[in-house]
Amino acid sequence: WCVVSPSATDAQMQANIDWLCGHGHVDCIPIKPGDGPCFEPYNLRSHVSFVMNKYYQYNGKTEKACYFSNTGIFVFKDPSYGHCEYDY
Repeated sequence: WCVVSPSATDAQMQANIDWLCGHGHVDCIPIKPGDGPCFEPYNLRSHVSFVMNKYYQYNGKTEKACYFSNTGIFVFKDPSYGHCEYDY
């Protein structure tokens, strides 16, 4: 899985989510308020990790697909929680 680095700033995380969701690179409905199973917890770090992983999974699971200006890291424990399931 590809998630956001603990050292990423709020500005970097917001830039990632703006690029991924604002340009249609991934389906961001799961992190939207209301029906989105990944909206809770309502925080930028969990939202950006979810969409970064979605992009990584759908773009060949390559190192480049998890780079995000050096804010992406690989984890080997499933980050899914509750009804929010990360693609693998």
